[in-house]
Amino acid sequence: MIDNRGNLSKSKRIISELQNKKEFRLNQAYVPTWKHLGLNNFHLDNYKFPEIEAYDAGYMDFKAEDFEGVTLKFMQEIDGENLAQYSSFKDATSVSKDSVRLGENGFNSGIFVKVPENKILNSPIRLNFNLNEHNPTVIDHNIIVAESNSKITLVVDYCTENKDIDAFHNGLTKVFAKSGSVVDVIKVQRMNDKSTHFDSNMAQVENGAKVNWITVEMGSHINVTNYNSDLKGEYSSADIYSAYLVDGDRRQDLYYTTNHFGKKSTSNMVIEGVLKDRARKVFKGNIDFKRGSSKSKGAQAEEVLLLDPTVKTDTIPILLCQEEDVDGQHAASVGKIDENQLFYLMSRGFDYGEAEKLVIEARFNPIFDKIPAEDLKKFLSEELKRRIINE
Repeated sequence: MIDNRGNLSKSKRIISELQNKKEFRLNQAYVPTWKHLGLNNFHLDNYKFPEIEAYDAGYMDFKAEDFEGVTLKFMQEIDGENLAQYSSFKDATSVSKDSVRLGENGFNSGIFVKVPENKILNSPIRLNFNLNEHNPTVIDHNIIVAESNSKITLVVDYCTENKDIDAFHNGLTKVFAKSGSVVDVIKVQRMNDKSTHFDSNMAQVENGAKVNWITVEMGSHINVTNYNSDLKGEYSSADIYSAYLVDGDRRQDLYYTTNHFGKKSTSNMVIEGVLKDRARKVFKGNIDFKRGSSKSKGAQAEEVLLLDPTVKTDTIPILLCQEEDVDGQHAASVGKIDENQLFYLMSRGFDYGEAEKLVIEARFNPIFDKIPAEDLKKFLSEELKRRIINE
């Protein structure tokens, strides 16, 4: 058993400090948006934390024979001095500093991975965080270091064991992609509608390296998900592929930022979303071309389907530029499902709910197909059907 007592004490102290603040606002960057969700007065002292204990269930799954030569440890096994060198993300604008601080100093789970130069990992590392009565709180801190010309895939699944558990998650994942490396991070969040989910993800990407973020959000009452990629090197690249379904009375805040520093760097954000019932959602997407990032390209596109007139969605795209020779694009589409598509499907024997499900699934499948875990893809397909058809 890993000794977590030091980190648990930090968790409780940090939470106490945050609760004693006059205000704990989750978004401090360009556009504060909690007011759009009706949560502008939300701070940590409104949330009753479960007792924070070590997350003592097994959560790491990988094929040991494929990881020869790789440094792979639980975060609790890494001393503080070594962790300090991985704490610098001064350019990260789309993350909550308090949430990051809690992840860095109060974690009760998480892994450290360092892939050596030229090492290609053909099978993923998978983290399965199943929150239940015994483990109602996950504060995970994950660090991935991919040395030059290496490749690694991380799959993280956050789920709740039953619909009654009042679960809390605060996650922090950091990626350091060295020259020519490729890092794929896939995150699936499917917690119940009593849960609270904060997740911050940050990457530093060097020359010719590439980071792919794939994120699927289908749960939690309050869901705040942030991605920040700093393209430091020439020809560096970062893409985000995001799918979300927000239903019931859920509240969701997505904030994605790509900072272009290196010349000829590229980025792409592809977001597919569905809202139904009384759900509320805000998406903010920033592409920031810093001085020195000439000949870089960045694009973002969000398509949102509204299944009920009672939902509320806000999309706030921002392009910032300190260079002239760059290419920045953004697009947003918000509306109902095309009636002609529904009519076509229903004329071939599908009822209304099944037709809706097929249209939505056609949008989501290109993102689902990027998940290298058949059980998760099957769950997401079945969950999509249940939510849309109200089974």
